[in-house]
Amino acid sequence: MSNINFVTVDSQSIQNQLITDFEAALGETLYPADERRLFLLQMIPVIVGLKNDINETGRSNLLRYATGDKLDEMGEFYSTQRLPATKAKATVKVTLSAAQGANVIVPEGTRVTPDGQLYFAVSSSLIIPTGTIQGEAVIEATEGGKEHNGFAPGQIKTIVDPIPYVANIINTSTSSGGADVEDDNSYRERIRLAPESYSVAGPEGAYVYWAKTASVNIDDVSVTSPSPGVVKIAILMQNGEIPSPEVISAVEAAVNSKDRRPLTDNVQVLAPEEVAYNINLTYYISRERQTEETVIRDAIEGSNGAIVQYHKWQSGKLGREINPDYLRQLMLNGGAYRIDITSPAWTEVQAGEVATQGIATINYGGLV
Repeated sequence: MSNINFVTVDSQSIQNQLITDFEAALGETLYPADERRLFLLQMIPVIVGLKNDINETGRSNLLRYATGDKLDEMGEFYSTQRLPATKAKATVKVTLSAAQGANVIVPEGTRVTPDGQLYFAVSSSLIIPTGTIQGEAVIEATEGGKEHNGFAPGQIKTIVDPIPYVANIINTSTSSGGADVEDDNSYRERIRLAPESYSVAGPEGAYVYWAKTASVNIDDVSVTSPSPGVVKIAILMQNGEIPSPEVISAVEAAVNSKDRRPLTDNVQVLAPEEVAYNINLTYYISRERQTEETVIRDAIEGSNGAIVQYHKWQSGKLGREINPDYLRQLMLNGGAYRIDITSPAWTEVQAGEVATQGIATINYGGLV
């Protein structure tokens, strides 16, 4: 859809109008070398800039174009606030140097770090009883943001705030749940869904709206009713990730509030069912593009090549059919000349399901 304009911006029309009006007021002709005409021409960029500002200001009052603070103000009309950054969490095992004759307390706020730059803190004080040497606690990032995600077990282990008798604190689960402040596109979509939230009759849009308020990382929501009174809500995270139990619990809490869920609805929140697909293909490059062979191969098989882009696209939405034609399109755009695809075949994916990557076998057949 093209951008809407509230005023016309045409520098030639502005120039003609300026000169025509000025000549009419003076009663004489302004020739090309006339300094008064040259002065008028200097005003045209200023007028064009002002008209562009008028258009931009007008667009910022429309949901499709609003960004930043203007979008935040628009959300206020619908009682829909931008979701703040959330903090990543992980489970840690705390081990003492030896069993003690009294309880050992690991205070809330005790910090550990994986790299000396990002920090996690114990979210609730841990008591290790007399005679034992280990206990478990939950740590939470000291700041919100997705950069705290993805630290595998054993990576968060440097104690920042030493505690007597505590030998080590090591994460036993991968840190997850951290998210940046909600971006404009996601926030705009929730504002668009906001009117659906006013109904408590159980419409699909209302469940989608409330589910998305649970986490800024939720990218897609599917709502189905396989039988009377039963509502199944499947959620998919950004980058096609499967939701964690913590996210599922947060969505359950968001959609089951008494003022949101019809009394007769039995709402079930679950991770999507995964429909795996494999890729097996051979591609060729035109001999006429022999000098570009390395570049084309990287555009197809590289870290951001056609194959990777296809995986991201295919797993990016719930219910998106497995479509080999889109894979072919991406590879052709990348420079492939001929493509023989053995798999995947076109496969229907139901609502509440997501296509996930299996084994990818990519063969380069050479120049043809």
